Amino acid sequence: MTPPKKARFPRDKVTRGININDKAQPFTDQILSGQKTIETRRTNSLRPYIGQGVGIIRTGRGQALLVGFAVIGEPIFYRTKAEFSADFKRHRVGDKGPFRFKRGGKFGYPLTSVTRCDPTPVKSRGIVARKLSQSFSVLDKKTS
Repeated sequence: MTPPKKARFPRDKVTRGININDKAQPFTDQILSGQKTIETRRTNSLRPYIGQGVGIIRTGRGQALLVGFAVIGEPIFYRTKAEFSADFKRHRVGDKGPFRFKRGGKFGYPLTSVTRCDPTPVKSRGIVARKLSQSFSVLDKKTS
């Protein structure tokens, strides 16, 4: 698989964030450090956010926190466990645990232009994404 092209933050403000569940594994830390560059989902649930800057919201460990920002890319669809396992270095999801590959396939969304921010509580609710209480302007920043 070829790596996705680097995306840039759109010039509009970031008003929504996607939930990243850290209960079983520190996925948000892996995203912010550049170790995890693909966010996986069982469904095509991040489709509305492709090409957009979004907040990265840490869930599963107490209060939901906005911890960074990223641009969501066009997804890869993993049809088989072998395809999924071969891309482990990018998505960091192992063979055990709640987010492992299951029958029916899995979507992998490239995360680019990742940047960290000071943790900020998020009070809104949502299964896939949440509205941020304020809008953020994040242009062309990258993880250090």
